[in-house]
Amino acid sequence: MSTRTVELVEIDERRLLRRLDDLAQRGALPGGGLYRPLYSSAWASAMELVSAWLKEGELFVRRDAVGNVWGRVEGSRGGRAVVTGSHIDTVRGGGALDGALGVVAGIEAVASLWERYGRPTRILECVAICEEEGSRFNTNFWGSRAIADRLEPNEAERVRDPDGVTLADGMRAVGLDPSNLASAVRRDIDMFVELHIEQGPILEDHGPRLGVVTTIAGSAHLEIVVRGQADHAGAMAMTRRRDAMLGAATMALAIADVATKMGHPAVATIGTIALEPAQVNVVPGVARFTVDTRHSEPARRTELITQIGDACRTVARERGLDVEIRSLRDRPPVTLSPRVADVLRRACFAAGIPPRDMTSGAGHDAQVLSAAANVGMLFVPSIGGRSHCPEEATAAEDVVLGTRALATALHELAYQA
Repeated sequence: MSTRTVELVEIDERRLLRRLDDLAQRGALPGGGLYRPLYSSAWASAMELVSAWLKEGELFVRRDAVGNVWGRVEGSRGGRAVVTGSHIDTVRGGGALDGALGVVAGIEAVASLWERYGRPTRILECVAICEEEGSRFNTNFWGSRAIADRLEPNEAERVRDPDGVTLADGMRAVGLDPSNLASAVRRDIDMFVELHIEQGPILEDHGPRLGVVTTIAGSAHLEIVVRGQADHAGAMAMTRRRDAMLGAATMALAIADVATKMGHPAVATIGTIALEPAQVNVVPGVARFTVDTRHSEPARRTELITQIGDACRTVARERGLDVEIRSLRDRPPVTLSPRVADVLRRACFAAGIPPRDMTSGAGHDAQVLSAAANVGMLFVPSIGGRSHCPEEATAAEDVVLGTRALATALHELAYQA
């Protein structure tokens, strides 16, 4: 890392925190938490609010073909753009900062730079990415994949939400035309920088207050189908049952044991399970469950997936069951740009924080956009390591600290290049 020093950029702290609170009202649930699924009324309200903030900052505002909202300041020398931002959607019952922090901080950073320093040397943009979570449609990273030219053929017409609404019809409901998807592709982005909450406990437990992400772990989603024999719940003896549910439960424990023994950063999560025939008085004949498994090292990730399959087959053999394992999605680990990481480290030092280099176990828009740009990520602590829940929170001083570091990094990238 270069030892040259940079000046910490000031921001409007009150405006930043107020806007985070305002955005948290879009999609707030009566029982706590938020839900802003793609192309919903809550999502549309949030995007309108973001657009208003961009216009207030005197940025050029546009909405692309999938609904990503961009705010732009033209650079005096043109060229390829420097971009910051994150996603606007949430999981069901999620918190107020996942994605939202990167959106609001990005707007604050770009607006503050524009207000304080005038026109940058390079094009400077912030973006509210329309979708990352896949909480309504099974389309994780829809917004960033559109930017990076990674959408699948006929995806918008093929994918449906739980109510049977196609992604294409969801687009039409908010005034978007599915036939224009190709126009969302960007081939002129040089740098993308994303500020995000850690969503884990490392920074809070071990410090410091800022982390520079060097690698994003690869993830694989598996579907495991266990087949046994449906029988009467009262008449079939326990010793003669081929209970698919008990087999799945034993496999779940074995899968957790595999990941635990491999050690950090290996993780495996059973996220969904369904039984057939799903009746209170019938021994389940079929159990289907999903596994989300992750590791930052490609070889170890492959080993983790292999061991999970071996463990499930061992359980099936011991219990007289059949098991099928198939891959639903596979994303390899991503190494982020060393050049952008160096800029972020200098910004952290300017803020008085020697940062921690980190691996992100969670997926982010940054990993998809690494196919189209030089990408960097900055983490701030999550209180209790909590995320994807109503209790998700970060101390206000860390929100401000991260945003100032982000603005400082953008100043070096867009004004001093």
